[in-house]
Amino acid sequence: MQFTRDQIIQLAPDDASVKAGQQLATASKWVSRNVHPLALWGDCQGSGSTPYKTMVDLENMAFKCSCPSRKFPCKHGLGLMLLFLSNSEAFTKQGNLSPSVEEWLAKRTARTEAKETKEAKPIDEKAQQKRQEAREKKVESGVEELRLWLKDLVRTGIMGVPQNAYQFAQNITSRMVDAQAGGLAAQLRKLQKINYFREGWQKEFLSQISKLYLLTDAFQKSDTLPPDWQLELKLLVGWTVPKEEVLANEGIHDEWAVLSKTQEEDGNLQTERIWLYGTQSRKFALILNFYAAGQLPQHLLVPGSLLPAELVFFPSVYPLRALVKTQEPLRRQLQTLQVAGTVTDAHESVGASLACNPFLDKIPLIMSDVQPSRQGATWFCVDQNGDGIQIKNTGLELWTILALTQGNPFSCFGVFEEDLLDIQAVWFANEFHPIQ
Repeated sequence: MQFTRDQIIQLAPDDASVKAGQQLATASKWVSRNVHPLALWGDCQGSGSTPYKTMVDLENMAFKCSCPSRKFPCKHGLGLMLLFLSNSEAFTKQGNLSPSVEEWLAKRTARTEAKETKEAKPIDEKAQQKRQEAREKKVESGVEELRLWLKDLVRTGIMGVPQNAYQFAQNITSRMVDAQAGGLAAQLRKLQKINYFREGWQKEFLSQISKLYLLTDAFQKSDTLPPDWQLELKLLVGWTVPKEEVLANEGIHDEWAVLSKTQEEDGNLQTERIWLYGTQSRKFALILNFYAAGQLPQHLLVPGSLLPAELVFFPSVYPLRALVKTQEPLRRQLQTLQVAGTVTDAHESVGASLACNPFLDKIPLIMSDVQPSRQGATWFCVDQNGDGIQIKNTGLELWTILALTQGNPFSCFGVFEEDLLDIQAVWFANEFHPIQ
């Protein structure tokens, strides 16, 4: 099992599960403990008369337990992994999987195959064409209405926006949802997340509505643009590419470094972003997942691990989002990345990325030999040449970075967004540390 203690803890849904899992990482808590190259399984004695049966899929990192907990993974799954990490001798090595574990793994494989078969069903092309034409009309109407709203907003002035920050865009956002332009609705929701009590909020606000107007203008003139940009604009407005179409393409085989994993909640929807970096291809990749309330995660990828896999990228003028087509078990842990980059290199990368696609809102960056530097209340990431880039991270995260690196230069991965760098991982002295 190629996991460290910190990485196992990162799988936990909350701090209470971590504490409970650590308490179960004792051999005396388990009636039986078994290990196979594909799985861990054991029986944990709880308060009832029947032990809880716990299983861990080591190849694709999944959990199953007979306990009534709704958390995933539960404390028993975490405890079993922590116990194996600290005391593997307490486990009985098995040449064959137990019938129950073998059945569980077989069902997981069967569900994956059934899903692929379902996705491969023939499509009624005529009915699909009618639906597409109807949607295009709805979207075009919605785009025109949004353009009028943006013009009225600028014409009447924006100084009154902070007093009505959470209501002023609600109606037009709902209208974009009705028009099946989910991408435009998502852009409008970003306006509600601006800190209107911060000095200079007007710059961020104007930047976002200008980009939104540019998007609607480009969409209306998309027939004059190359085919790749026509598709890009449709995706930005709200169309999607079916996953089965993406997975049908040839991918990139590489050993992908898992750099960070973040979650963002918006009502009952949770967005998960997993950033990867190909150690051979030197390409960034973003695994983007959406979960409804109570839905289990699709990927249990741990920052700091190396994933041998084939990734397939979604079509784009600047491909970043990808899907895992095939993967192998984790082989080893990430210690460092031999990637050199100054702050000047980072600025040039941002410029080149935006020149390729001006609608990018998140740009991944790796820099080396940098340090945080504080100027008044503002923090900067400064390289050895004295060049800096403003940091988005909270004070607690920055003091954590300083503690981990002891004030010495380090390498880092961050995401450039809204003219700020959000540092999400650092590596120092051959040790990788996720920050978020």
